Amino acid sequence: MASADVAGAEGDDARLGQVLGDRYRLTRRLEAREGLTRYRAERTAAGDGGDVDVEIIDVDARADVARALEDARTVARVGHDGVAQILHGGRAPDGAVFFAVEALEGTDLAQLHAAEPPLPWDRAQNILLQIAAALDAQRRHGIAHGALGASSVRLTARDGRRDVVKLRDFGVARLRGGEDDDVRALATLAYRMVTGRRPEGAPPAAPSSLRPSGTLPADLDAVVLRGLDANPARAWPDLASFSDALARCRLTRRQSVRVEALAAAERTNRAASGAFEAATRRRHRVLSVASVAAAVLLAIGGLHFLLSSPGHVQITTVPADATLTFNGLPVPARSPVTLDAAAGRYVLVVARAGFRAETRAVDVEASKTTEVSVELVADSVAP
Repeated sequence: MASADVAGAEGDDARLGQVLGDRYRLTRRLEAREGLTRYRAERTAAGDGGDVDVEIIDVDARADVARALEDARTVARVGHDGVAQILHGGRAPDGAVFFAVEALEGTDLAQLHAAEPPLPWDRAQNILLQIAAALDAQRRHGIAHGALGASSVRLTARDGRRDVVKLRDFGVARLRGGEDDDVRALATLAYRMVTGRRPEGAPPAAPSSLRPSGTLPADLDAVVLRGLDANPARAWPDLASFSDALARCRLTRRQSVRVEALAAAERTNRAASGAFEAATRRRHRVLSVASVAAAVLLAIGGLHFLLSSPGHVQITTVPADATLTFNGLPVPARSPVTLDAAAGRYVLVVARAGFRAETRAVDVEASKTTEVSVELVADSVAP
């Protein structure tokens, strides 16, 4: 059953109202897909915290339930910020296995794929590096995700940041015999995020061939295709090396401006953007330079001022590894960093775990550099 069908089918769900583990009453179905149903649940003990999400996994008698529950306990002990906190696990009355995890709002990556065009590289890179960090933290404790897919990546908002990653479904692979190659799974996510398509063929088409020319870093094709390669002799040796390579894939300053312009055009007029992409993919044929230039102008619209005389924002933070969000867009680089922006007022959010997030209004003047220095204050209530 697809997730979109969940609301209409709740009246037929015999699990609603059940209490699992003597503490979680299922109140609402959130998602249903092959082998897994996710519910919102209330805690039956007064003063025991707020609602939780409950994942129920249908398994057969051969499933190694004890091992899956032990893995869940290990994941919970690691406590990485990028992994949904697992609170409890056990057997449901019908024999299925359940995990109670922290309640997560927001959207998952699969829903984002359905609602939006391919993501600009800066946004995709930010999400991918967060996923890689969460996977690496678990692997250091002997746990591979094994079922990593777009539905496993929840994107939430926190401290002024969007696209804060929370991984879930860690119990699915152990119970359903999933793969444990996190590198290929992450490369598959990367491919789909920047192209809007799943990789097909051996090898699949280069990502850059499916996007407008110049909107992806020059070295991204080789990095992602190597991640998808099933031959160990050619593939990345481990998750850390793949993640490092993704982090080094950068757009030039002018590419960044163009990518954001195209992304805005895709959101407001996908038909016009599609015409531009089709024209770009025919670049090896004889085509009119004037028609391509006109399509570019349609896509970029009113951003010509940004291309001609941008202002500059030089940002320095303490701690230097704080995350930056500039006018709602995550900045993949860390302090010190210089950004281009058209004249106007912008909102800068600086955040880091263990510190109080700080929001600054930044006024940018054309052709001038605005220096912003932010020193975060430690959060006295942080663990």
